Amino acid sequence: TQHEVENIMWDTVTASVHDMRKLISLYVDNEYRSLLFHKEYALDKYKQQLENVTGIVISNIDYYHSLYERGILSEQDAKAFALESVENFRYGNNDYFYIYDTNLVAISHPDPNIKGKNMTDYQDVKGNYPLKMIKRKVFENGNGFESFWYIRLDETNPVEKLTYNYYFKPWDWIVGTGVYIDDIDKDIESKLEEILSEFRETFSKIRIGENGYFFIFNTNHILLVHPTMEGIDFAEVEDPEMGMDHWMHLVEASKNPDEPYTYFWDKPGHEGKFSYKKIAYVDFFEPLNWYIVSSFYVEEMKEPSKRIFRRELLIALASLLIACTVTFFLIRRFTRPVKILTAHARQLTENNFGITDSTELTHLIRSSHDEMGHLAETLINMEKTLQQYIMDLKETTAANEKIRSELRIAHDIQMSMLPQTFPAFPKRDEIDIYAMLEPAKEVGGDLYDFFFIDHDHLCFMIGDVSDKGVPAALFMARSKSLIRATSMLLKKGKEGIPSPSEIISEVNNELTRDNEHCMFVTLLLGILNIKSGNISITNAGHNLPYLLKENKIELIELPHKTPLGLRENIQYTSEELILSDHQSIFLYTDGITEATNEKDELFGENKLEKTLRTLSNSSPYTVLKMIIKEVHDFAGNTSQSDDITMLAIQYFAKKTKE
Repeated sequence: TQHEVENIMWDTVTASVHDMRKLISLYVDNEYRSLLFHKEYALDKYKQQLENVTGIVISNIDYYHSLYERGILSEQDAKAFALESVENFRYGNNDYFYIYDTNLVAISHPDPNIKGKNMTDYQDVKGNYPLKMIKRKVFENGNGFESFWYIRLDETNPVEKLTYNYYFKPWDWIVGTGVYIDDIDKDIESKLEEILSEFRETFSKIRIGENGYFFIFNTNHILLVHPTMEGIDFAEVEDPEMGMDHWMHLVEASKNPDEPYTYFWDKPGHEGKFSYKKIAYVDFFEPLNWYIVSSFYVEEMKEPSKRIFRRELLIALASLLIACTVTFFLIRRFTRPVKILTAHARQLTENNFGITDSTELTHLIRSSHDEMGHLAETLINMEKTLQQYIMDLKETTAANEKIRSELRIAHDIQMSMLPQTFPAFPKRDEIDIYAMLEPAKEVGGDLYDFFFIDHDHLCFMIGDVSDKGVPAALFMARSKSLIRATSMLLKKGKEGIPSPSEIISEVNNELTRDNEHCMFVTLLLGILNIKSGNISITNAGHNLPYLLKENKIELIELPHKTPLGLRENIQYTSEELILSDHQSIFLYTDGITEATNEKDELFGENKLEKTLRTLSNSSPYTVLKMIIKEVHDFAGNTSQSDDITMLAIQYFAKKTKE
């Protein structure tokens, strides 16, 4: 019957439209991901450039500061030379450096309208306070990136500027520079326009029926792609039936993209006559704020069946035969290309976008010169793009895995440098010792060590390097090796045992030499006399240790000297204390007290002391295991931000007498 034929034709066309919608959505998503990758890559490149060039300027300022420290220049002259060198420095596209003091007064700036002024209350066009934001970030982290809107030198219009700022603490200077990143957005806009051009070319070749088509408009109701109204404000186009903006109906229809939206419109050759029923499906691509619309005329979809039945009325059996033949070929013409496209799309998904058999698709391109052939060609091009993208992604993943493997090897090497066999001295009953280190990254900058200088004197230490990762691990290894070597060399060169202050002083001088990156290490170094229980200990800027007595604990007060690696010829001092029978000394790094939970609360000294009081009579192994459990329970799912290191020694005076 005519109704049945109409239903078959309708179902075929609808399925074809849905398949084309899926392919177009997949293509749009792929192009959008390509845009995101390009933008992230360009931004990362700018950040790396800013960090590198700022490192050069900071090294220059640090050079003048060192001339002042060595007495070659007065502080006033050193600052003046440093400011002059920074103010004249240019790079890139006339990009410059600026320096603010902690009151946010511009003490160096190429713009005479800014230099010398207090910029605390300066606001950019977005209402932000850039200088306050920069000050807060560098005070918290020492350095960091900040983005705001600013006017480029010799121009009048504000553009977005990415800045990198560094806090030079010796002179309380905030040193920074920045680059304008509007070219990234311009490049993205250019690439987006290229994508739209491709869509215009593709959509111009696709027709649904005789006059049906695809078009795109955005949330600003501008028609981006349309066969006749491209660039027009869609808000100015009213629905003649409802008397309201047509685009609003389409936006509402996008909330149910698989439900047809019916309306009346004019058609080519009948402009201005809004009496032709159309159906549209609207898909909203949120990342680009695009509405992708497929629309076609209902009457055109019914026309083939009407022609068949008109002929049936004139010529009975002949008309029926002709109608069946025409229907068969029409259905085959519509369904075969759709099936080929659908099967290839399904095969592409099942093979995880790997290499697929494109023989039928290639044949379709050669044999079909309508929208189906063009759509097949677009699908093959999209497939090649996706395969190249996946190949690049695999190569990047392999490179990252190689780096992670090398870091795991570095972790194993670093941990092998630390004593990890316990009991450490099974033949020595006078002491029980236990230590542990949990790095925040694969490799870290914390260290601990213990060794006998001679038969009766145990040297022990704990330290924390200023940085994290591989640089800190290398500095840690150098510090640990220097302490061991210096302890033995000083013992050979004099009678008796060297004091911790002598060892630390020598090591500090060695670490300070050629320390171009200004790295440093806080350190507690002690020497325990096994016979007497006497401990000689020196503190170089580290957390104070605890003395664990029977049912109570006591903070060991020590002078807080400068960490190692910052200045030469520092005079360190040693303090003395006595360990009684079954008493312990507990040393740790700030990774314990500065551990945070999901509420951003610190573990803190109070919680540490509370835990230690319950363990004052316990063995070093029990003390460390219970503390690390408390820290892990406190942190929950919060990732570890700093290395955690602990060392505990328990002394047995009675064993010594025996």
